[in-house]
Amino acid sequence: MKDAALDENAVRALATVESFTRGREYFRRGAVSDLERRGERIVAEVEGREFTSYAVTIELHDGGVAATRCSCPYDWGGACKHIVAVLLKYKETPGAVAERPALADMLGDLDREALMALLVKRAGQDPGLEPWLETELVSGMPGVTGKPPAAIDSKLVRRQAERLLSGGYARRHRWDDVGAVDEEAFAALIDKAKPFLDIGEGRNALKILEPVMEALVPAWREQADFDETLHEFFPPLGQLIAEAVLMSDLLLEERDDLMVRLDVWQGMLDDYGLDACLQVAVDALEQGWDEIGLDDVLAGRSRTWPPSGRSDWTTERLTQARLRVLDVSGRIDAFLYLSSAASRHGDSTAMLVRLGRIDEAVGRAHKWFRSSEETLQLARLLMDAGHVDAALDLAEWGASLAPESNRLAGAASLARWLRDNAGLLGRKELALMAARRAFEASMSLEDFEVAQTLAGADWIELRAGLLTSLAAARHAWERTKIYLSEGMIEDAVRSVDLEMIPGNPSDTVLLRLADIAHASHPGWVVDIAERMAGGIMEAGQSRHYELAAQWLEKAAFAYDAAGRLEDWIARIDFLIEKHRRKHKLRPLLEALRLDVGTL
Repeated sequence: MKDAALDENAVRALATVESFTRGREYFRRGAVSDLERRGERIVAEVEGREFTSYAVTIELHDGGVAATRCSCPYDWGGACKHIVAVLLKYKETPGAVAERPALADMLGDLDREALMALLVKRAGQDPGLEPWLETELVSGMPGVTGKPPAAIDSKLVRRQAERLLSGGYARRHRWDDVGAVDEEAFAALIDKAKPFLDIGEGRNALKILEPVMEALVPAWREQADFDETLHEFFPPLGQLIAEAVLMSDLLLEERDDLMVRLDVWQGMLDDYGLDACLQVAVDALEQGWDEIGLDDVLAGRSRTWPPSGRSDWTTERLTQARLRVLDVSGRIDAFLYLSSAASRHGDSTAMLVRLGRIDEAVGRAHKWFRSSEETLQLARLLMDAGHVDAALDLAEWGASLAPESNRLAGAASLARWLRDNAGLLGRKELALMAARRAFEASMSLEDFEVAQTLAGADWIELRAGLLTSLAAARHAWERTKIYLSEGMIEDAVRSVDLEMIPGNPSDTVLLRLADIAHASHPGWVVDIAERMAGGIMEAGQSRHYELAAQWLEKAAFAYDAAGRLEDWIARIDFLIEKHRRKHKLRPLLEALRLDVGTL
């Protein structure tokens, strides 16, 4: 099955430059196995380091990627390298994809009795299936029934949350593999409240969120000392509870009861340093829609929120919850007034796009946007809504702004989006401008190479400009790598920060540079190689002794190129004597001594 929208540019857009680059390396070395497609779902295994395999699942829609999951712990934004590797293999080697029937197709012809027998049989083998089904049936199945149930059993929801938190049948493990929590399934249980929030059913949402929180707080306290990610559930849970409270007409005793429980839960979290995680829910209960001055803002009679003009984290979160409720309830004018008064210009422009008020959205962006992230988000919304020219014009404006030093990553993402989309639409001049901006923001080899591909016959001129920018940049993580790729050995040598040596002795860029530069810069190679090898040998890092020998071999070639072979012999003899008690290292050094005649 061909997926026209799933090309390399689409894969690049899903990940950071580093994740894409490493994912491509994983794909090229054959780390992806068991690649299957079932309907709109791709599954595969990816071999990581130290023989660890990760399970990847990719959901497709309209030929593109709708959602991705990987069992690795990566959470730095965008798709991880394993997902990139799977997508590249899927795209580049269609013959390696095993086509399997989708689950719906396999079950479609079964009658009720056969399907029930199959579920009962599986439930006998999987202790988690029966309680999961029970919770599904009592907490809403909008995708199946088309409407939520009349009542939700909070006791069953809490029981299922406790089962998941106990780790009895988890798929994802913590570092110690003991009592692991199935975080993916737990997140799915929380998500069951969202369809109710989408239709303004705050009470039903609370019947899911409250028992989930009631189970989570004590479970987390038991493992707080070695928790790595479970605490991350508290802020979004507090946010969802705030939304549910704001859209529910709770009785006074109901509000008091929930307030007491929120205070108890937050107090238990305070003991472990998780301050104010649930404060937004507390604020929603205490202030609701009655906060002084809020009515004036919602009616457009005031242009500043909060009235003091000063906002903190919890105030921002409460404003976000209020905007969400205003949106769901269809109070669009109030939404626009509040988002504008609170300087949430990304929210207001997104709403304007939804309303078809494109010129107004773009004008507001030009007036108020100060970050590349906001510009990129709006440009994507415009593109998705079919306003292609407006999206490209906005992105071009955003890419022309000088980014702050701490926002270079956002500037690079915006420029890449503009580069890729302008290129696809045949806007070469715009694509080249964006390619240059992307490189100036990232200083990465990946963006350098993409610019070369786009430039074609214009590459010579563009290359000169990119290299000038590279030379002038204060910080460029891949500076040496780029010079090396361009055969600029002198510049590559000068770009190495000697104060950082020894740094990472397995740095493949430095290893390659030492290989190439040993004849033209023998003294430099000797210095670098001996520092790298010395760091390993002096520290007694036996697992890296072979790497130390690799560095010393490069030193040997440099000594020979400089006509100093006798100095090398004296040096290796000294090292053999110095490290004679290191039984794993000494044979490697002696082998280098014996290889002198082959130089």
